[in-house]
Amino acid sequence: MTPQAFTFHLTVPNDPEGATVAAVMATHAVHYAGVDATAGAAFVERVRAGVLEAVKAAPPSAKPTHVVFTGGNGQLSVTVGGKSISSPLPA
Repeated sequence: MTPQAFTFHLTVPNDPEGATVAAVMATHAVHYAGVDATAGAAFVERVRAGVLEAVKAAPPSAKPTHVVFTGGNGQLSVTVGGKSISSPLPA
């Protein structure tokens, strides 16, 4: 695991607070990967919005929402609900 090559998984409840948890983890991923502060903040907000959308779309009886964070191939990405949110990694 390096700042340019990593994967970690997070499971959040299907509750709006799950988006906050994912945003905190996205903040850690941004710092770990060395993404610029401005680009990193925008990425975190996109992650929060994407996870919020996914948890709101899940039926109450559904399993918790799975969120995957990856760094690789020059991108920091978060995948949730079949959608990916990405930001370039620093060179």
